Amino acid sequence: MLMTLAVTASLVLTGAHTDTQSLSFRGATIKVPAAWKVKKSGFGSVHVITGPCSKKAVDCQGFWLHGPQSIKYASEGNPFRVDQPYHPSSGVMECTHDKRYYSSPLPEKPTVSGLRQVGSGHKAYHREWKITCHSQQTFKPTKVTYPQRIWYLPASKILIVDEWSTPGLGAALKRAVWR
Repeated sequence: MLMTLAVTASLVLTGAHTDTQSLSFRGATIKVPAAWKVKKSGFGSVHVITGPCSKKAVDCQGFWLHGPQSIKYASEGNPFRVDQPYHPSSGVMECTHDKRYYSSPLPEKPTVSGLRQVGSGHKAYHREWKITCHSQQTFKPTKVTYPQRIWYLPASKILIVDEWSTPGLGAALKRAVWR
């Protein structure tokens, strides 16, 4: 997709002495550590890998940047809803941190709800959900939990999903620069 190529092309190192890089997505540019890796995905999404890849986990540690196509199918196969956790599947999904378990049922209320600044002049709906993983056999809750943090900018058609409590992500988004 053209959008995916633009994201990859706009990943620019800002200099060896700063150990940061600029990551541009749909008009927003954020500074992130140079060690983070960008992996393009289908539907105009990008997975920013910020840490190790465990064999137990569904994905490597990091966060996702989603555009219009992914937003269209971000809630049970329907358009994203700010009042629900990000759940693109119409079925039961594996637990992000430990795929031996399910991440369903999902919580009904967020633990954090509000607006957050994403660069000058842009505010995102921000929600945090505590996801509890459940046994595949008994469907009972386990001790495995993780936070799901989202920032949603409907006018810019950007949805950011972080299920690893990525250090510094909120601050980087607050300092975003828009073109």
